[in-house]
Amino acid sequence: MAKTEKTKQIEAVLWKENNKQGIFGCFEVTIGWGGQEIVDFITYKTNGEFRCYEIKVSKADFKSKAKLSFHGDFNYYVMPSELYEELKIDAKKEVENVKYYTEKEKIELFDTRLKNQNLGLITISPLGYMRTVIKPKRKYPDLSVRMTLLQSMLRSSNREIEKFYKVPGHGYWE
Repeated sequence: MAKTEKTKQIEAVLWKENNKQGIFGCFEVTIGWGGQEIVDFITYKTNGEFRCYEIKVSKADFKSKAKLSFHGDFNYYVMPSELYEELKIDAKKEVENVKYYTEKEKIELFDTRLKNQNLGLITISPLGYMRTVIKPKRKYPDLSVRMTLLQSMLRSSNREIEKFYKVPGHGYWE
C-alpha cells in the first residue's frame, strides 16, 4: 500500500528530529523473524535505549486491529495534531452521558487512556512542527527483547541500503 502524504510528512519530521550523532533510526522494522509485527519507526541510542513510534494518520488507522509494536524503553503514537483533536472529541462523546466523570475528566479521557498504557504521544502540526503532548513512561525490556530489536533494525536497515544501491544513476558502483 502506498504511503499517504501525511505519513511521509511525519516520517520526514521524525527522521530530521532523530538524525543525530549517537542515534540510529529505521523505518518499517519487522520485529523478530515471524513477520507478524512491524514498527513504523524505531531508534536506538548508544546508551542502549530503544524508542518505538507508531504513526497514525486517520481515525481508521488509529482504530485498526493491526498489532502495535511497543517493545522499546519508550513508546509513542505519532499523529497529525488535527487527528489528535478529533480523537479527544470522540473519547469525550463516548462518556458524555456517564455521570461519574467530571467535565475535566471527559476532556482529558483520551490522554488518560494513553497514560494508563504508559504510552507517549507526539503530534505533528500542518506546518511540520513536532510536539510531545504526553511523555511515555519507561519500560524495561529484557535482554532478549533488546537483542531482537537490534537484530530487527539491522535486517531492516540492510533492506533500505539494498534499495538505495539499486537506484540507477546514483553512481555508487558506476
